[in-house]
Amino acid sequence: MTRPLPLALAVVSAGLLVAAPSASATAAPPAAHAVRLAAAKTLPFTWYGQERYYYCGPASTKMALSARMSPPSQTTLGASLGTTTDGTDDISNVVTTLNHYLGTTWYERKPVSDPPTQAQRNLLKQDIVYDVDRGWAIVANVVSGWRPPGYPSGTIYHYVAVVGYSNSGDSAVIADPAGAGAGGSGWANVPKTYTISTYDLGTWIGLKAYAA
Repeated sequence: MTRPLPLALAVVSAGLLVAAPSASATAAPPAAHAVRLAAAKTLPFTWYGQERYYYCGPASTKMALSARMSPPSQTTLGASLGTTTDGTDDISNVVTTLNHYLGTTWYERKPVSDPPTQAQRNLLKQDIVYDVDRGWAIVANVVSGWRPPGYPSGTIYHYVAVVGYSNSGDSAVIADPAGAGAGGSGWANVPKTYTISTYDLGTWIGLKAYAA
């Protein structure tokens, strides 16, 4: 489901969105109708470290749920996600689980190619701002490749929660279930939460997908 912003919106300077006139309009909308975008927002949520080395999917899903409810255990979520010692197979399992526990159809699978297209990068930024502004966290399936500072070396398939944004959506706030050593000794230098550019997040998701 595509979630267009309310009304037709045109971006202008100073972080303003102004309702764009329809074809039949005879005058520009009055200045009083200007809406100032939030430059930054982080959802209230609870950070959870992954309880098993292959539980990044359940832990990220639990963090996303915590923005809206008291979430079930990682073991319960792992069963719903079909998580095994090989991890959580696909973000579509996360989509189904989030929608189930929240009683909604909000979440969809949003694929990202490698490298991401500009349209995919634009949609990721729009989804982060739109969803976070409405109280919905995002879960991303990522692969390193690109990695944040402090990450272990090697190819890493992982899940993280996106719980906020800054710089009007050009940066994303990440809640990492492997942070603070929860993923093992190699993760000791990874913070529980950190901010990266949304551009880098798109690159990180490349070949995978996110739930938004």
